Amino acid sequence: MRRSRRRPLLAVATAALTAAALGLTQLGGVQSAYAATLFSDDFTDGDTAGWSKSGGAWSVVADDSPALHQAKADTDNARLFAGTSTWTDYTVQARVKALTLPADGAVALLARASGSTTYYRLALLPGNRVRLEAVRSGAATTLGTLSRTVATGAWYTLRIEAAGSTVRGWVDGVPVGSGTGSIATGRIGVQTRYATARYDDVTVTSGATTPTTPPTGTPPPTTTPTATPTTTPPASPTPTPTGTPPAGDTVVVAKDGSGAYTSVQAAVNAVPAGNTIPRTIVIRPGTYRELVTIPADKPHLTLVGSTGDARDVVITYDNASGTPKPDGGTYGTSGSASVTIDGSDFTARHLTFANTFDEAAHDYSAEQAVAVLTRADRLVFDNVRFLGNQDTLYHNSANSSAIGRAYFRDCYVEGDVDFIFGRGTGVFDRCEIRSLDRGSSSNNGYVTAPSTMIGNPYGFLFVGCTLTTDSAAAQSVHLGRPWHPSGDVNAIGQVVFRDSVLGAHVKDSPWTGMSGFSWKDARFFEYRNSGPGATVTADRPQLTDAQAATYTAQRYLAGSDGWNPIH
Repeated sequence: MRRSRRRPLLAVATAALTAAALGLTQLGGVQSAYAATLFSDDFTDGDTAGWSKSGGAWSVVADDSPALHQAKADTDNARLFAGTSTWTDYTVQARVKALTLPADGAVALLARASGSTTYYRLALLPGNRVRLEAVRSGAATTLGTLSRTVATGAWYTLRIEAAGSTVRGWVDGVPVGSGTGSIATGRIGVQTRYATARYDDVTVTSGATTPTTPPTGTPPPTTTPTATPTTTPPASPTPTPTGTPPAGDTVVVAKDGSGAYTSVQAAVNAVPAGNTIPRTIVIRPGTYRELVTIPADKPHLTLVGSTGDARDVVITYDNASGTPKPDGGTYGTSGSASVTIDGSDFTARHLTFANTFDEAAHDYSAEQAVAVLTRADRLVFDNVRFLGNQDTLYHNSANSSAIGRAYFRDCYVEGDVDFIFGRGTGVFDRCEIRSLDRGSSSNNGYVTAPSTMIGNPYGFLFVGCTLTTDSAAAQSVHLGRPWHPSGDVNAIGQVVFRDSVLGAHVKDSPWTGMSGFSWKDARFFEYRNSGPGATVTADRPQLTDAQAATYTAQRYLAGSDGWNPIH
Protein backbone atom coordinates (compact mmCIF):
# COMPACT_ATOMS: atom_id res chain seq x y z
CA MET A 1 0.00 0.00 0.00
CA ARG A 2 1.32 3.44 -0.90
CA ARG A 3 2.17 5.67 2.02
CA SER A 4 1.35 9.35 1.81
CA ARG A 5 4.36 11.52 1.09
CA ARG A 6 3.21 14.74 2.72
CA ARG A 7 0.55 14.89 5.37
CA PRO A 8 -1.34 18.13 6.00
CA LEU A 9 -0.28 19.86 9.19
CA LEU A 10 -3.78 19.39 10.55
CA ALA A 11 -3.53 15.65 10.01
CA VAL A 12 -0.18 15.54 11.76
CA ALA A 13 -1.49 17.52 14.70
CA THR A 14 -4.58 15.34 14.88
CA ALA A 15 -2.46 12.19 14.88
CA ALA A 16 -0.33 13.56 17.69
CA LEU A 17 -3.38 14.49 19.76
CA THR A 18 -4.92 11.09 19.14
CA ALA A 19 -1.74 9.42 20.33
CA ALA A 20 -1.79 11.52 23.48
CA ALA A 21 -5.42 10.64 24.09
CA LEU A 22 -4.66 6.94 23.77
CA GLY A 23 -2.22 7.32 26.64
CA LEU A 24 1.15 5.65 27.20
CA THR A 25 2.39 2.15 26.63
CA GLN A 26 5.19 0.31 28.39
CA LEU A 27 8.28 -0.50 26.33
CA GLY A 28 10.90 -2.32 28.35
CA GLY A 29 9.71 -0.65 31.54
CA VAL A 30 10.08 2.84 30.03
CA GLN A 31 6.96 4.84 29.20
CA SER A 32 6.88 5.88 25.53
CA ALA A 33 4.12 7.75 23.72
CA TYR A 34 2.55 6.25 20.62
CA ALA A 35 4.44 7.63 17.63
CA ALA A 36 2.75 9.85 15.03
CA THR A 37 3.88 9.73 11.40
CA LEU A 38 5.35 13.07 10.36
CA PHE A 39 6.41 12.11 6.85
CA SER A 40 6.65 9.10 4.57
CA ASP A 41 7.56 8.39 0.97
CA ASP A 42 7.72 5.10 -0.92
CA PHE A 43 8.17 6.88 -4.30
CA THR A 44 5.32 4.99 -5.99
CA ASP A 45 4.16 8.23 -7.64
CA GLY A 46 7.45 8.35 -9.55
CA ASP A 47 8.79 11.76 -8.57
CA THR A 48 10.78 13.60 -5.87
CA ALA A 49 8.14 16.17 -4.94
CA GLY A 50 8.48 17.16 -1.31
CA TRP A 51 12.28 16.87 -1.37
CA SER A 52 14.80 19.69 -1.84
CA LYS A 53 17.94 18.92 -3.83
CA SER A 54 21.55 19.84 -3.09
CA GLY A 55 23.84 18.24 -5.66
CA GLY A 56 23.72 14.90 -7.44
CA ALA A 57 21.35 13.52 -10.06
CA TRP A 58 18.18 12.26 -8.39
CA SER A 59 15.26 10.42 -9.98
CA VAL A 60 12.79 7.66 -9.24
CA VAL A 61 13.45 4.33 -10.97
CA ALA A 62 12.08 0.81 -10.87
CA ASP A 63 13.68 -1.62 -8.44
CA ASP A 64 11.88 -4.29 -6.42
CA SER A 65 9.49 -1.33 -6.05
CA PRO A 66 9.86 2.29 -7.20
CA ALA A 67 12.94 3.74 -5.50
CA LEU A 68 14.86 6.99 -5.27
CA HIS A 69 18.08 6.84 -7.33
CA GLN A 70 21.24 8.99 -7.10
CA ALA A 71 23.28 8.46 -10.28
CA LYS A 72 26.34 10.74 -10.07
CA ALA A 73 29.45 8.93 -8.83
CA ASP A 74 31.76 11.97 -9.06
CA THR A 75 29.86 14.09 -6.53
CA ASP A 76 31.38 14.44 -3.06
CA ASN A 77 28.18 15.61 -1.37
CA ALA A 78 24.90 14.81 -3.10
CA ARG A 79 21.89 15.38 -0.82
CA LEU A 80 18.10 15.52 -0.73
CA PHE A 81 16.25 16.98 2.25
CA ALA A 82 12.64 16.66 3.38
CA GLY A 83 10.54 17.92 6.26
CA THR A 84 10.95 21.13 8.22
CA SER A 85 13.78 22.74 10.12
CA THR A 86 11.64 22.89 13.28
CA TRP A 87 11.37 19.12 13.78
CA THR A 88 12.83 18.10 17.15
CA ASP A 89 12.45 14.59 18.57
CA TYR A 90 11.81 12.00 15.90
CA THR A 91 12.94 8.74 14.33
CA VAL A 92 13.79 8.45 10.63
CA GLN A 93 14.09 5.11 8.88
CA ALA A 94 14.81 4.15 5.27
CA ARG A 95 15.83 1.22 3.13
CA VAL A 96 19.20 1.96 1.57
CA LYS A 97 21.16 0.24 -1.20
CA ALA A 98 24.68 1.23 -2.29
CA LEU A 99 25.20 0.56 -5.99
CA THR A 100 28.81 1.75 -6.13
CA LEU A 101 30.90 2.40 -3.02
CA PRO A 102 34.55 3.33 -3.67
CA ALA A 103 37.26 3.61 -1.04
CA ASP A 104 36.36 7.23 -0.31
CA GLY A 105 32.62 6.73 -0.71
CA ALA A 106 29.61 6.75 1.61
CA VAL A 107 25.85 6.23 1.40
CA ALA A 108 23.94 7.79 4.27
CA LEU A 109 20.71 8.70 6.02
CA LEU A 110 20.53 12.11 7.76
CA ALA A 111 18.61 13.44 10.76
CA ARG A 112 18.23 16.89 12.32
CA ALA A 113 19.78 18.65 9.35
CA SER A 114 19.85 22.20 10.68
CA GLY A 115 21.79 23.33 7.61
CA SER A 116 23.40 21.91 4.51
CA THR A 117 26.54 20.89 6.45
CA THR A 118 25.19 20.27 9.97
CA TYR A 119 23.29 17.07 10.79
CA TYR A 120 23.45 13.59 12.27
CA ARG A 121 24.51 10.94 9.76
CA LEU A 122 24.31 7.14 9.66
CA ALA A 123 26.49 5.91 6.81
CA LEU A 124 27.31 2.69 4.99
CA LEU A 125 31.06 2.78 4.33
CA PRO A 126 33.57 0.70 2.37
CA GLY A 127 35.56 -1.84 4.33
CA ASN A 128 32.39 -3.31 5.88
CA ARG A 129 31.69 -0.47 8.27
CA VAL A 130 28.62 1.42 9.40
CA ARG A 131 29.17 4.69 11.24
CA LEU A 132 26.97 7.10 13.23
CA GLU A 133 28.29 10.66 13.18
CA ALA A 134 27.53 14.18 14.28
CA VAL A 135 28.49 16.55 11.46
CA ARG A 136 28.91 20.23 12.31
CA SER A 137 29.93 22.70 9.61
CA GLY A 138 31.15 19.77 7.55
CA ALA A 139 33.41 18.30 10.27
CA ALA A 140 32.36 14.85 11.50
CA THR A 141 32.58 13.43 15.03
CA THR A 142 32.10 9.68 15.40
CA LEU A 143 29.37 8.60 17.81
CA GLY A 144 29.52 4.89 17.04
CA THR A 145 30.75 2.35 14.51
CA LEU A 146 29.83 -1.22 13.67
CA SER A 147 31.85 -3.78 11.74
CA ARG A 148 29.33 -5.37 9.38
CA THR A 149 29.14 -6.66 5.85
CA VAL A 150 28.33 -3.80 3.47
CA ALA A 151 27.71 -5.20 0.02
CA THR A 152 26.78 -3.20 -3.06
CA GLY A 153 23.45 -4.20 -4.53
CA ALA A 154 21.98 -5.25 -1.16
CA TRP A 155 19.25 -3.43 0.78
CA TYR A 156 19.87 -2.36 4.38
CA THR A 157 17.49 -0.67 6.80
CA LEU A 158 19.06 2.38 8.43
CA ARG A 159 17.41 4.06 11.40
CA ILE A 160 18.29 7.17 13.41
CA GLU A 161 16.53 8.15 16.61
CA ALA A 162 17.01 11.69 17.90
CA ALA A 163 15.54 12.24 21.37
CA GLY A 164 16.58 15.30 23.36
CA SER A 165 20.37 15.51 23.24
CA THR A 166 20.76 11.79 22.53
CA VAL A 167 21.08 10.25 19.08
CA ARG A 168 21.14 6.52 18.31
CA GLY A 169 21.61 4.50 15.14
CA TRP A 170 20.74 1.00 13.93
CA VAL A 171 21.32 -1.04 10.79
CA ASP A 172 18.85 -3.89 10.25
CA GLY A 173 17.92 -3.64 13.94
CA VAL A 174 21.53 -3.95 15.16
CA PRO A 175 22.80 -1.03 17.28
CA VAL A 176 25.57 1.02 15.68
CA GLY A 177 26.08 3.31 18.65
CA SER A 178 24.78 6.34 20.50
CA GLY A 179 25.99 9.64 21.79
CA THR A 180 25.03 13.15 22.80
CA GLY A 181 25.06 16.21 20.61
CA SER A 182 23.97 19.83 20.33
CA ILE A 183 21.99 19.68 17.07
CA ALA A 184 18.50 20.36 18.40
CA THR A 185 16.24 20.55 15.34
CA GLY A 186 16.24 19.93 11.62
CA ARG A 187 15.02 18.07 8.56
CA ILE A 188 15.75 14.53 7.45
CA GLY A 189 17.83 13.72 4.39
CA VAL A 190 19.67 11.20 2.24
CA GLN A 191 23.25 11.62 1.06
CA THR A 192 25.99 10.05 -1.05
CA ARG A 193 29.71 10.76 -1.34
CA TYR A 194 31.41 9.54 -4.55
CA ALA A 195 28.83 6.76 -4.61
CA THR A 196 25.61 5.84 -6.37
CA ALA A 197 22.68 4.51 -4.40
CA ARG A 198 18.97 3.88 -4.04
CA TYR A 199 16.58 4.69 -1.20
CA ASP A 200 13.07 3.50 -0.45
CA ASP A 201 10.39 3.42 2.27
CA VAL A 202 11.43 6.61 4.06
CA THR A 203 9.40 7.20 7.22
CA VAL A 204 9.62 9.79 9.97
CA THR A 205 7.76 9.32 13.24
CA SER A 206 7.56 11.62 16.23
CA GLY A 207 8.96 10.49 19.58
CA ALA A 208 11.33 7.58 20.27
CA THR A 209 10.42 3.97 19.63
CA THR A 210 12.09 0.61 19.52
CA PRO A 211 13.34 -0.30 15.98
CA THR A 212 10.76 -2.07 13.89
CA THR A 213 11.21 -5.22 11.86
CA PRO A 214 12.74 -4.34 8.48
CA PRO A 215 10.09 -3.85 5.77
CA THR A 216 9.05 -6.79 3.63
CA GLY A 217 11.63 -7.44 0.96
CA THR A 218 14.56 -6.29 3.10
CA PRO A 219 17.24 -8.97 3.48
CA PRO A 220 17.62 -10.30 7.03
CA PRO A 221 20.53 -9.01 9.11
CA THR A 222 23.84 -10.64 8.29
CA THR A 223 24.65 -10.74 11.99
CA THR A 224 22.36 -11.61 14.87
CA PRO A 225 21.60 -8.77 17.30
CA THR A 226 23.13 -9.44 20.68
CA ALA A 227 20.89 -7.06 22.60
CA THR A 228 17.66 -5.16 22.18
CA PRO A 229 18.31 -1.41 21.87
CA THR A 230 16.81 0.61 24.71
CA THR A 231 16.43 4.28 25.42
CA THR A 232 18.81 4.03 28.38
CA PRO A 233 22.33 5.27 27.55
CA PRO A 234 25.28 3.17 28.66
CA ALA A 235 26.52 3.98 32.14
CA SER A 236 29.96 5.51 32.58
CA PRO A 237 32.70 4.47 32.20
CA THR A 238 31.66 2.39 29.19
CA PRO A 239 32.74 4.35 26.07
CA THR A 240 30.33 5.16 23.29
CA PRO A 241 30.61 2.18 20.92
CA THR A 242 33.17 2.65 18.16
CA GLY A 243 34.08 -1.00 17.96
CA THR A 244 34.59 -3.45 20.78
CA PRO A 245 37.36 -2.42 23.22
CA PRO A 246 40.36 -4.69 22.86
CA ALA A 247 40.48 -7.81 25.00
CA GLY A 248 42.78 -7.75 27.97
CA ASP A 249 43.06 -5.70 31.12
CA THR A 250 40.96 -2.54 31.54
CA VAL A 251 41.48 0.07 34.25
CA VAL A 252 39.74 3.35 35.03
CA VAL A 253 41.35 6.74 35.65
CA ALA A 254 39.28 9.35 37.50
CA LYS A 255 40.36 12.63 39.07
CA ASP A 256 37.85 12.20 41.90
CA GLY A 257 39.38 8.92 43.07
CA SER A 258 36.52 6.75 41.87
CA GLY A 259 38.83 4.82 39.53
CA ALA A 260 41.93 2.73 40.05
CA TYR A 261 44.18 5.75 39.36
CA THR A 262 43.87 9.53 39.54
CA SER A 263 46.37 10.28 36.76
CA VAL A 264 46.85 8.91 33.28
CA GLN A 265 50.58 8.44 33.70
CA ALA A 266 50.06 6.39 36.85
CA ALA A 267 47.90 3.98 34.87
CA VAL A 268 50.52 3.77 32.13
CA ASN A 269 53.26 3.18 34.70
CA ALA A 270 51.32 0.22 36.05
CA VAL A 271 51.50 -1.58 32.70
CA PRO A 272 54.36 -4.10 32.84
CA ALA A 273 57.38 -3.49 30.62
CA GLY A 274 57.41 -5.76 27.61
CA ASN A 275 53.61 -5.78 27.50
CA THR A 276 52.21 -8.20 24.91
CA ILE A 277 48.42 -7.98 25.39
CA PRO A 278 45.89 -5.23 24.59
CA ARG A 279 45.23 -3.05 27.62
CA THR A 280 42.62 -0.31 27.87
CA ILE A 281 42.77 2.77 30.09
CA VAL A 282 39.32 4.34 30.40
CA ILE A 283 39.48 7.98 31.48
CA ARG A 284 36.57 9.70 33.18
CA PRO A 285 35.77 13.38 32.52
CA GLY A 286 38.18 16.04 33.67
CA THR A 287 41.24 18.07 32.74
CA TYR A 288 44.41 16.13 33.50
CA ARG A 289 47.30 18.56 33.71
CA GLU A 290 50.23 16.19 33.42
CA LEU A 291 52.96 15.03 31.12
CA VAL A 292 52.17 11.61 29.66
CA THR A 293 54.66 9.26 28.02
CA ILE A 294 53.85 5.89 26.45
CA PRO A 295 57.21 4.04 26.55
CA ALA A 296 58.44 1.92 23.63
CA ASP A 297 58.34 -1.20 25.81
CA LYS A 298 54.60 -0.73 26.51
CA PRO A 299 52.84 -1.32 23.19
CA HIS A 300 49.18 -2.32 22.69
CA LEU A 301 47.71 0.42 24.89
CA THR A 302 44.38 2.16 24.30
CA LEU A 303 43.29 5.40 25.98
CA VAL A 304 39.52 5.97 25.84
CA GLY A 305 37.46 8.90 27.07
CA SER A 306 34.54 7.45 29.00
CA THR A 307 31.75 9.65 27.62
CA GLY A 308 32.39 9.42 23.88
CA ASP A 309 32.71 13.24 23.71
CA ALA A 310 36.34 14.22 23.13
CA ARG A 311 35.82 17.55 24.89
CA ASP A 312 35.09 15.86 28.22
CA VAL A 313 38.58 14.42 28.75
CA VAL A 314 41.54 16.77 28.29
CA ILE A 315 45.20 15.82 28.78
CA THR A 316 47.30 18.97 28.72
CA TYR A 317 50.50 20.72 29.75
CA ASP A 318 52.11 24.05 28.83
CA ASN A 319 55.82 23.63 28.09
CA ALA A 320 57.34 25.31 25.04
CA SER A 321 60.62 24.72 23.28
CA GLY A 322 62.13 27.72 25.06
CA THR A 323 60.74 26.96 28.50
CA PRO A 324 63.65 26.73 31.00
CA LYS A 325 64.20 23.28 32.49
CA PRO A 326 64.67 22.99 36.26
CA ASP A 327 68.12 21.47 35.76
CA GLY A 328 69.24 24.00 33.16
CA GLY A 329 68.73 24.50 29.45
CA THR A 330 65.39 24.46 27.70
CA TYR A 331 63.02 21.68 26.69
CA GLY A 332 63.40 21.96 22.92
CA THR A 333 60.63 21.13 20.49
CA SER A 334 60.40 17.39 21.23
CA GLY A 335 60.71 17.96 24.95
CA SER A 336 57.81 20.41 24.96
CA ALA A 337 55.26 17.68 24.14
CA SER A 338 52.38 17.24 26.55
CA VAL A 339 52.01 13.63 25.38
CA THR A 340 54.78 11.49 23.87
CA ILE A 341 53.96 8.17 22.23
CA ASP A 342 56.84 5.74 21.75
CA GLY A 343 54.81 2.54 22.15
CA SER A 344 53.54 0.99 18.93
CA ASP A 345 50.00 -0.32 18.32
CA PHE A 346 48.62 2.57 20.36
CA THR A 347 45.02 3.80 20.09
CA ALA A 348 43.30 6.91 21.44
CA ARG A 349 39.57 7.56 21.27
CA HIS A 350 37.30 10.38 22.45
CA LEU A 351 40.08 12.50 23.99
CA THR A 352 41.61 15.95 23.75
CA PHE A 353 45.39 16.40 23.76
CA ALA A 354 46.48 20.00 24.27
CA ASN A 355 49.45 22.26 24.82
CA THR A 356 48.19 25.42 26.50
CA PHE A 357 51.45 27.40 26.36
CA ASP A 358 50.54 31.10 26.38
CA GLU A 359 52.51 32.80 23.63
CA ALA A 360 51.30 36.26 24.59
CA ALA A 361 52.52 35.90 28.19
CA HIS A 362 56.07 34.83 27.24
CA ASP A 363 58.88 36.13 25.11
CA TYR A 364 60.97 33.03 24.44
CA SER A 365 63.25 32.78 21.43
CA ALA A 366 61.63 29.41 20.63
CA GLU A 367 57.90 29.06 21.21
CA GLN A 368 57.10 25.75 19.54
CA ALA A 369 54.69 23.96 21.86
CA VAL A 370 53.78 20.37 20.96
CA ALA A 371 50.56 18.75 22.14
CA VAL A 372 51.44 15.24 20.89
CA LEU A 373 54.72 13.75 19.69
CA THR A 374 54.54 10.33 18.03
CA ARG A 375 57.62 8.20 17.44
CA ALA A 376 55.95 4.82 17.06
CA ASP A 377 54.22 2.72 14.40
CA ARG A 378 50.62 1.58 13.85
CA LEU A 379 48.80 4.30 15.77
CA VAL A 380 45.09 5.07 15.60
CA PHE A 381 43.45 8.30 16.73
CA ASP A 382 39.66 8.17 16.57
CA ASN A 383 37.59 11.26 17.43
CA VAL A 384 40.59 12.98 19.04
CA ARG A 385 41.21 16.73 19.34
CA PHE A 386 44.73 18.18 19.11
CA LEU A 387 44.94 21.75 20.44
CA GLY A 388 47.86 24.17 20.27
CA ASN A 389 49.41 26.95 18.23
CA GLN A 390 52.86 26.44 16.72
CA ASP A 391 53.84 22.77 16.15
CA THR A 392 50.69 21.24 17.64
CA LEU A 393 51.06 17.71 16.24
CA TYR A 394 54.57 16.32 15.76
CA HIS A 395 54.07 13.10 13.82
CA ASN A 396 57.51 11.54 13.62
CA SER A 397 59.11 8.08 13.67
CA ALA A 398 61.60 6.29 15.90
CA ASN A 399 64.56 7.28 13.68
CA SER A 400 65.26 8.49 10.16
CA SER A 401 65.23 4.97 8.73
CA ALA A 402 62.03 3.88 10.53
CA ILE A 403 58.48 4.30 9.28
CA GLY A 404 55.92 5.59 11.77
CA ARG A 405 52.33 5.17 10.53
CA ALA A 406 49.23 6.73 12.07
CA TYR A 407 45.56 6.87 11.11
CA PHE A 408 43.65 9.97 12.24
CA ARG A 409 39.93 9.36 11.83
CA ASP A 410 37.30 12.05 12.49
CA CYS A 411 39.82 14.15 14.38
CA TYR A 412 40.22 17.89 14.94
CA VAL A 413 43.63 19.59 14.72
CA GLU A 414 44.19 23.28 15.31
CA GLY A 415 47.19 25.59 15.24
CA ASP A 416 48.94 28.25 13.20
CA VAL A 417 52.60 27.64 12.29
CA ASP A 418 53.65 24.19 10.99
CA PHE A 419 51.01 22.64 13.22
CA ILE A 420 51.15 19.22 11.55
CA PHE A 421 54.77 18.33 10.96
CA GLY A 422 57.41 15.59 11.01
CA ARG A 423 58.63 12.60 8.99
CA GLY A 424 55.81 10.22 9.96
CA THR A 425 53.33 8.68 7.55
CA GLY A 426 49.88 9.90 8.49
CA VAL A 427 46.40 9.63 7.02
CA PHE A 428 43.92 12.29 8.11
CA ASP A 429 40.51 10.87 7.21
CA ARG A 430 37.54 13.25 7.40
CA CYS A 431 39.20 15.53 9.92
CA GLU A 432 38.74 19.23 10.58
CA ILE A 433 42.01 21.11 10.19
CA ARG A 434 41.62 24.56 11.70
CA SER A 435 44.07 27.42 11.17
CA LEU A 436 44.12 30.00 13.94
CA ASP A 437 44.34 33.69 13.18
CA ARG A 438 47.71 35.29 13.99
CA GLY A 439 46.42 38.78 13.19
CA SER A 440 48.09 39.08 9.79
CA SER A 441 46.35 40.07 6.59
CA SER A 442 48.80 38.08 4.44
CA ASN A 443 50.46 35.27 6.43
CA ASN A 444 48.63 33.39 9.15
CA GLY A 445 50.88 30.38 9.08
CA TYR A 446 51.37 26.95 7.54
CA VAL A 447 49.25 23.85 7.96
CA THR A 448 52.02 21.32 7.34
CA ALA A 449 55.80 21.08 7.53
CA PRO A 450 56.69 17.54 6.44
CA SER A 451 60.18 16.12 6.68
CA THR A 452 59.44 12.81 4.94
CA MET A 453 62.62 10.89 4.15
CA ILE A 454 63.40 10.48 0.47
CA GLY A 455 63.08 6.68 0.64
CA ASN A 456 59.52 6.90 1.95
CA PRO A 457 56.88 7.55 -0.75
CA TYR A 458 54.21 8.48 1.76
CA GLY A 459 54.10 11.41 4.16
CA PHE A 460 50.82 13.14 5.01
CA LEU A 461 47.51 12.40 3.26
CA PHE A 462 44.42 14.50 3.91
CA VAL A 463 41.33 12.85 2.46
CA GLY A 464 37.76 14.05 2.91
CA CYS A 465 38.95 16.75 5.31
CA THR A 466 37.63 20.26 5.88
CA LEU A 467 40.11 23.13 6.25
CA THR A 468 38.61 25.88 8.38
CA THR A 469 39.72 28.91 10.36
CA ASP A 470 38.55 30.82 13.40
CA SER A 471 39.00 34.23 11.77
CA ALA A 472 42.13 34.23 9.59
CA ALA A 473 41.95 36.54 6.61
CA ALA A 474 41.25 35.24 3.12
CA GLN A 475 44.35 34.24 1.16
CA SER A 476 46.55 34.17 4.28
CA VAL A 477 47.31 30.51 5.09
CA HIS A 478 49.76 28.17 3.35
CA LEU A 479 49.04 24.46 2.96
CA GLY A 480 52.64 23.71 3.79
CA ARG A 481 56.38 24.12 3.45
CA PRO A 482 59.23 21.58 3.35
CA TRP A 483 61.10 21.06 6.60
CA HIS A 484 64.69 19.85 6.35
CA PRO A 485 65.79 19.20 9.98
CA SER A 486 69.37 20.35 10.45
CA GLY A 487 69.51 20.95 6.71
CA ASP A 488 69.06 17.27 5.86
CA VAL A 489 68.89 17.10 2.05
CA ASN A 490 67.27 13.67 2.24
CA ALA A 491 64.19 15.01 3.99
CA ILE A 492 61.97 15.56 0.97
CA GLY A 493 58.52 16.37 2.33
CA GLN A 494 55.47 14.58 0.91
CA VAL A 495 51.88 15.84 1.28
CA VAL A 496 48.62 15.24 -0.61
CA PHE A 497 45.36 17.09 -0.01
CA ARG A 498 42.59 15.26 -1.86
CA ASP A 499 38.81 15.23 -1.95
CA SER A 500 38.80 17.92 0.74
CA VAL A 501 37.03 21.23 1.26
CA LEU A 502 39.42 24.19 1.53
CA GLY A 503 38.25 27.45 3.08
CA ALA A 504 38.86 30.93 1.69
CA HIS A 505 41.80 31.39 4.07
CA VAL A 506 43.95 29.08 1.90
CA LYS A 507 46.24 30.95 -0.48
CA ASP A 508 45.95 30.59 -4.25
CA SER A 509 49.69 29.77 -4.17
CA PRO A 510 49.58 27.66 -1.02
CA TRP A 511 53.06 26.11 -0.94
CA THR A 512 56.19 28.01 0.06
CA GLY A 513 59.87 27.41 0.74
CA MET A 514 61.60 27.03 4.09
CA SER A 515 65.17 27.74 5.23
CA GLY A 516 66.44 28.06 1.69
CA PHE A 517 64.73 24.91 0.39
CA SER A 518 62.18 25.35 -2.40
CA TRP A 519 58.75 23.79 -2.14
CA LYS A 520 59.07 22.81 -5.79
CA ASP A 521 61.65 20.19 -4.82
CA ALA A 522 59.24 18.63 -2.34
CA ARG A 523 56.41 16.20 -3.15
CA PHE A 524 53.34 18.38 -2.75
CA PHE A 525 50.08 17.58 -4.58
CA GLU A 526 46.33 18.14 -4.61
CA TYR A 527 43.45 16.21 -6.14
CA ARG A 528 39.74 16.93 -6.54
CA ASN A 529 39.54 19.50 -3.77
CA SER A 530 36.63 21.92 -3.51
CA GLY A 531 35.68 25.08 -1.67
CA PRO A 532 36.76 28.70 -2.09
CA GLY A 533 40.37 27.89 -1.27
CA ALA A 534 40.73 25.17 -3.90
CA THR A 535 41.44 27.35 -6.94
CA VAL A 536 43.79 25.54 -9.31
CA THR A 537 46.79 27.65 -10.33
CA ALA A 538 50.20 27.04 -11.85
CA ASP A 539 51.62 26.83 -8.32
CA ARG A 540 49.31 23.97 -7.30
CA PRO A 541 50.49 20.60 -8.68
CA GLN A 542 47.52 18.26 -9.24
CA LEU A 543 47.56 14.47 -9.33
CA THR A 544 46.26 12.76 -12.43
CA ASP A 545 43.53 10.15 -11.98
CA ALA A 546 46.12 7.42 -12.51
CA GLN A 547 48.45 8.91 -9.92
CA ALA A 548 45.61 9.40 -7.45
CA ALA A 549 44.98 5.66 -7.43
CA THR A 550 48.35 5.20 -5.72
CA TYR A 551 47.75 7.91 -3.10
CA THR A 552 44.97 6.35 -1.03
CA ALA A 553 44.65 5.78 2.69
CA GLN A 554 45.23 2.05 2.25
CA ARG A 555 48.43 2.61 0.25
CA TYR A 556 49.81 5.04 2.82
CA LEU A 557 49.22 2.72 5.77
CA ALA A 558 49.78 -0.79 4.37
CA GLY A 559 53.56 -0.88 4.74
CA SER A 560 55.27 -4.27 4.53
CA ASP A 561 52.91 -5.88 7.05
CA GLY A 562 49.64 -5.03 5.30
CA TRP A 563 48.34 -2.94 8.20
CA ASN A 564 44.79 -1.73 7.55
CA PRO A 565 43.06 0.07 10.44
CA ILE A 566 40.41 1.48 8.11
CA HIS A 567 38.07 -1.52 8.36
